[in-house]
Amino acid sequence: MSLNNVKKVLSNLGWEFKITYKDKTIQSENYLKMTRTKIGNNIFKYRNKYYENKQKNIKIKKVDSKLDYLEDVTSYFKYISVLKRDKLTGLATRQDLEEFLSKLERTSVFVLCDIDDFKNVNDSYGHKTGDQVLSMLGKIINENIGANDFAGRYGGEEFLIIFATDNTSIVKRRIDKINKMFNINSNSLNLSFSAGISIYNKDKTIHETIEEADVALYYIKKNGKNNSAIYNRKMKK
Repeated sequence: MSLNNVKKVLSNLGWEFKITYKDKTIQSENYLKMTRTKIGNNIFKYRNKYYENKQKNIKIKKVDSKLDYLEDVTSYFKYISVLKRDKLTGLATRQDLEEFLSKLERTSVFVLCDIDDFKNVNDSYGHKTGDQVLSMLGKIINENIGANDFAGRYGGEEFLIIFATDNTSIVKRRIDKINKMFNINSNSLNLSFSAGISIYNKDKTIHETIEEADVALYYIKKNGKNNSAIYNRKMKK
């Protein structure tokens, strides 16, 4: 397992990390103790929330070499990844999303996305097609967000993405690009989504930020769909 793969897995799991080249170690800002001989036990403890509310840390020595140690933890990463992912979309579960939000302190931009007329897809083409649509959008989102961003299935056909930036204009362009890709990949179904955008900072709560994103989402739903909007106080739900 290469260093880049380790970094990617850590990011996908929502773990912040830093690299110290001086002693050639990867040190995450969180704490997760792993040993070669107790990987199975650590997985068992994780499933039973042994590490809940504890600081977590990952430290892997000699990252410039492909050691057996890196290969040993590959299965561990994959297992934890499955536990923390929504099976249908491949994104974070609602529970893991809420855990991430409970620890969020940095200024971020929230985007609440909702697939347009999704009920019609299920009614016209069946729930199997509906599941394929959800899976496709989850894959597109996952492939088009940054290493420090976080995305999860908020509920039903709703997705919540947290971008590690304070620039709502840049986020809007990125979301519109994702929407366009979703539309192109949907073939004859002519799919799209609507999205509301709001900025989270020290002046408001997580709940207030999501509510603002929801107001902006509602605004788009009432004004043509297939677009995104940045929240402003003139919008009313």
